[in-house]
Amino acid sequence: MRILSVDTSTPASSIALSDDGTLKGEFNAESEETHSVRLLPGIDTLLRSCGCAVKDVDVFAVVCGPGSFTGVRIGLTTIKGLAESLGKPVIPVTAFEAWVEAFSGQQGVVVPVIDARRDEIYSAVYRRSSEGLTLLSAGVVEKASVFLASMTYPDACFVGGGASIYKHLIVARPGWRVLDSDPFLARSVSRIAHRQAKAREFSPPAEVQAYYLRKPDAELKWRQ
Repeated sequence: MRILSVDTSTPASSIALSDDGTLKGEFNAESEETHSVRLLPGIDTLLRSCGCAVKDVDVFAVVCGPGSFTGVRIGLTTIKGLAESLGKPVIPVTAFEAWVEAFSGQQGVVVPVIDARRDEIYSAVYRRSSEGLTLLSAGVVEKASVFLASMTYPDACFVGGGASIYKHLIVARPGWRVLDSDPFLARSVSRIAHRQAKAREFSPPAEVQAYYLRKPDAELKWRQ
């Protein structure tokens, strides 16, 4: 089963192709170009380098948010369009899930933190144990200082781009750590998608929705 996974939720473009759970190739880029300029060429380059065409993809996976409104929209629109035209299913993956998967060997409380700008973050709280992964606190968007002050877990590992930005606040708390990583998530998305594909947990393209957590600025201004 070939799965094409895409993340455009941050300025870092990330595309991965896997086959039966084995990573065949990935394309990662972080530049001033917009995702609308580099996403489709990146997909084409990756597929060509792996010796297959887009029609050979069996399942499409995409980060549905939270993150950049424009980036999430471009990724979803592109992947849903490709899947719809080819009659293939889609697997939406949240950025939170992808960040936790990026540190799949980390046990205990894992907190993915994503920069939401305006001194705010998107975050959720998970616990990984021998029994699996448990969501302890659903996704929120809050001021970084407010969210961290509300955390009651004495030992926690923080991951994601937002964790790096607010590392000085996080490590000031005894027992808390920040785990560093590159910003490219498609490889993690592909592993999640492979597990869900084996369980036949698919979504029709038209049913896949963005996971924003807060309303876009344009909508807020219109309501005002």
